[in-house]
Amino acid sequence: MVGLPVIQRLDVDNYGLYPGPEGGTPGLHVEFMPGLTLVLGANGLGKTTLVTLLFRMLTGPFDIPKVSDGEALGNKSPESAEIPRPERRIFAARVVDKAAEALAGLTYTLGTRHIEVTRQVHSLELQSLIVNGVEQESTEERYQDVVQEAAGLAFYGDWILILRHLVFYFEDRRALVWDPVAQSQLLRLLFLNIEESREWSDRERDIFKLDSSVRNLGYMLRKEEKRLATVEASRRPEPELRQQLALLQSVQEEDQERLATLNDQLMLLINDRQRVRVNSLRAEQVQESTMRKVERLQLETIAAAFPGATEAGRYIVGHLLAEDQCITCGTEVPDLAESLRERVQHLLCPICGSDGLDVTEGRPTSAAEIAEATERARAASIESAALSGERGDAEAAYSVALAEVTTLTAMIDRRAAEIRDILSRLPPSEHDIHGQVSDLTRMRSRLEVEKHDLTSMRDNFQEFIADVRGRIEQRRDSIKEAFDRFAKGFLVEDCELKWLPKARRIGQSGEQIEMPSFEVDLTGAGFLSPARRSGPEQVSESQREFIDISFRMALMEVAGQAGGTLVIDAPESSLDAVFVTRAADVLTRFSTTHENNRLVVTSNLIDGDLIPKLLGKSGITSSSDPRVVDLLSIAAPTRATRDLDSEYQEIRQRLFSRAAREART
Repeated sequence: MVGLPVIQRLDVDNYGLYPGPEGGTPGLHVEFMPGLTLVLGANGLGKTTLVTLLFRMLTGPFDIPKVSDGEALGNKSPESAEIPRPERRIFAARVVDKAAEALAGLTYTLGTRHIEVTRQVHSLELQSLIVNGVEQESTEERYQDVVQEAAGLAFYGDWILILRHLVFYFEDRRALVWDPVAQSQLLRLLFLNIEESREWSDRERDIFKLDSSVRNLGYMLRKEEKRLATVEASRRPEPELRQQLALLQSVQEEDQERLATLNDQLMLLINDRQRVRVNSLRAEQVQESTMRKVERLQLETIAAAFPGATEAGRYIVGHLLAEDQCITCGTEVPDLAESLRERVQHLLCPICGSDGLDVTEGRPTSAAEIAEATERARAASIESAALSGERGDAEAAYSVALAEVTTLTAMIDRRAAEIRDILSRLPPSEHDIHGQVSDLTRMRSRLEVEKHDLTSMRDNFQEFIADVRGRIEQRRDSIKEAFDRFAKGFLVEDCELKWLPKARRIGQSGEQIEMPSFEVDLTGAGFLSPARRSGPEQVSESQREFIDISFRMALMEVAGQAGGTLVIDAPESSLDAVFVTRAADVLTRFSTTHENNRLVVTSNLIDGDLIPKLLGKSGITSSSDPRVVDLLSIAAPTRATRDLDSEYQEIRQRLFSRAAREART
């Protein structure tokens, strides 16, 4: 299982934005206890800065390019890269001294590891790393190794993906439930073992690289062909050799066009072969599954019919039914096995054929049930055989086309040698053209090789995905059940999470591959029954937040067996008053579902209902509670908080009075 971070403590010293409470310990020091931690403040006091600092303490100066701007993951692998220097200095830009002496320390658990990390605030440079009380080499490479190993991840980019799409709910967030690529990547790293997760990413990355190479090589080839055509058009005619050369080149161009057509046809045959291959493999799996069910029902009937029989006796009969082979002498006895199966199907004694087995123990199995299972197995066997024949036809057609392409390629190569020979006998100026022709020939050959390699890589990746997708699919019901619990708490409308693998291309060409993902159906003013909402623009802002938070919490609940942290920045902005209580109930329930769960919420000091209800349900009735990070007393005051201090104090007092009333109800 993948480990999710359980944040325990944050310390920030010598940072001008957080001087600390008057008369108290300088700096910002937060103990994140199980349940809710509220970061309370006003505009300009550093709520979002605190959340961003938490994120950067976990990631260091690394991120997934472009995703940090709130964009969808898109058609690319989640590879981590160092962030630009200006982004590293975002905390320095907020204070006069550029945070020259500021240090931040974060303590958190990840799986079985207790991690303490200290960084310079102005540059995010790692200063110290302690794991389970043992000091480590303070390098980013070592930190990333520790995180990957502790979390059970194949790549550091996977760690950042978890933080951005599960743990941290930023204001500029991308809704995960409407980002199918990010979904499939998260499902990969959460629910596959580390070897399968790594193989998925490696295969995908190799396809992206080769796809890019094919496109670049094709562009270069077209550019060189145009340049050569221009040069040849400007040459003066030559006598006999040039006529012979022109004839060969004409035939060569025709064959090259024909080769291009054949290659296109070959690509279609490859795609068809792959489709038939996948369908055939699926049919074989269904056939195997249905046959095993028949065998299981037969064996259950035998076990129930002979409750007093020894295990050895049951095993002997079961082996005959399953393998058509006598376990004693090893003789193949299909007729005897078929006779036994026929008797078991009709609930006759498999030994003597007597009627009326006394099914006294185990699972009662009716003859109709065995017959139905047998019929399904027979139908699956017929379908598998048909698809196997179709697969053979596809393989044969592919072989014929490949042979034709191979033969024509060899012919073109031989003719190219003749053309080179003629060019070598032309005046010296022709050698330049000869060199260009040779370069083009090599480029064409290389392009065809890379195209075939790319197709093969996509075929293999499609088979790999078809295999591992089933293991992810085993978790879909658990995820849907968890989502239903959270979404029903948030929403009045019927909201359903649907398992709907999304077909997409890996790269910019090739056949689409079905990748694991979910979509959302939702009722509304114009929909009496749940309708597919394929994008965030098709729901209201509050529904968008509820659905996305529910999906994140569902994934965290199913994947995070050791608990985790959910950080939500300013959740109240789009809530209407009717749903505040429901939202407070769901968030509180998540924060207490697991003894290690942490819910960190930031909010301005406002007269809304969500924060008082959250505080009351968590038993927090005073700003002095250690679960409240009161930036009005910790952070450097703004002009507004200085000049309007009495008004802020009044609102704060009113907030916690309401929280106390909520706690009593």
